[in-house]
Amino acid sequence: MNKGESLVEKQIYLIRHCQAEGQDPDAPLTEKGKKDAEKLADFLEDKGIEAIVSSPYLRAVQTATPLAKRLSLEIQTDKRFSERVLSTEDLPDWLDCLKRTFADFDLKFSGGESS
Repeated sequence: MNKGESLVEKQIYLIRHCQAEGQDPDAPLTEKGKKDAEKLADFLEDKGIEAIVSSPYLRAVQTATPLAKRLSLEIQTDKRFSERVLSTEDLPDWLDCLKRTFADFDLKFSGGESS
């Protein structure tokens, strides 16, 4: 940093998507989720947000859309924000299975991804 320059403090907000109709990448927000996305935009509108980056999942993009419209910002999607698929099968003990994947990074279940 040169003499006379000052540090500019930046804030990063990490937001989980609002209520959705499911976990499929194309699952839309519920009516409650859409209302909550508007409330989120109300809360964040005056925070000086300069960019919005989202998972490509529909529920995440729909969560960010009200704020993006208010701020006239384009939503940038980044697949690195996508969720890891634990399995394409129903796992009644999914939480235990998830924990096991953190203990064994190579473990993957049917149709799923390893850590």
